[in-house]
Amino acid sequence: MPFEIALDFDDVLLVPQRSPVKSRNDVCLATQITPTVKLDFPIISINMDCVTGVDMALAMSRYGSTSFFPRFKPAKDQVKDIKKVLSQNQHTIPSIGIKATEWDRLKLLVDLGIQTITIDVAHAHQDTCLDFIKKIKKEYKHLEIIAGVIATRQAAVDLFKAGADTVRVGLGPGSICTTRVVTGHGMPQITAILEAVKAAKEFGGYLLADGGTHNSGDIVKALAAGADAVVVGSQLAGTDEAPGKIHIIKGKKYKSYNGSTSRTEKNKQLKQNSKDKNSKYTSYIEGIEAFAPYKGPVTNVLNQMNAGLRSGFSYSGALNIKQLHKNARFIRVTSNIVKRNFDRGVKII
Repeated sequence: MPFEIALDFDDVLLVPQRSPVKSRNDVCLATQITPTVKLDFPIISINMDCVTGVDMALAMSRYGSTSFFPRFKPAKDQVKDIKKVLSQNQHTIPSIGIKATEWDRLKLLVDLGIQTITIDVAHAHQDTCLDFIKKIKKEYKHLEIIAGVIATRQAAVDLFKAGADTVRVGLGPGSICTTRVVTGHGMPQITAILEAVKAAKEFGGYLLADGGTHNSGDIVKALAAGADAVVVGSQLAGTDEAPGKIHIIKGKKYKSYNGSTSRTEKNKQLKQNSKDKNSKYTSYIEGIEAFAPYKGPVTNVLNQMNAGLRSGFSYSGALNIKQLHKNARFIRVTSNIVKRNFDRGVKII
């Protein structure tokens, strides 16, 4: 059977371009992620319980971005938390699933005045998800839908046809996701973005790169490949605003960073909301449990990202995201280059 070569973040570099950027401060990082939602900063905190809660949602919004608010609590509790964000005049985008019981969650969110939601499923290119999107658009024509996750052009086409305004691209790239190992399915993220963006251009939709970035350079690559913004988890985990306690391990501080489909998180989800889950819910695992180093206030992380993105844009001669999309030129690199990028022959202190 013939097969194609697909590329991930470490497989490529961006070629430096002649740049008109006189100062990194001249770079504009504003972006549009739905017809009505505009961000000043193209980073979205992921809808994982160990990353996004009320504090993270507030911090991301105040920084000029937004968050995807997790869906694993009972609907009334999710709405209660979201009210805390909205009452401070800040922004967040609630997550919902696609089971029949999620329709009640959706109604509560709409009654709250929510204008944009994200459908959060591990494999959005399935009939159940597509039919759910169609049902939402029929009932709530005004509601903007961000749907994912997916990994192919055809998946993006089908989601846009169903009524999605934005797609989330990233099947299995996350640091604590084991979907590729457990199921044997996935797509390296650079290729997945490049393919899905073809559909976004065709339908006039928007595209979010979801997962797999480990540093600001990866985020620049994701945006350069065509993403309008990037959904981030591990880089925000371990901050003060991420939910959870600080653990001391061998004298160093950490916070828990567990995949949403890890055993610990599934047990927690079952305890919080067992209404739509069967007895085998915790027996199938597609995520691992880990610790993220403690990082202090999330603004420190966001400021570092901000500086890295502005510098990255300047290397491609881009003053904004649209120019980055136009100017970016990728080259494929050898495994030797990848090794040299991270193993510099010196002791890092």
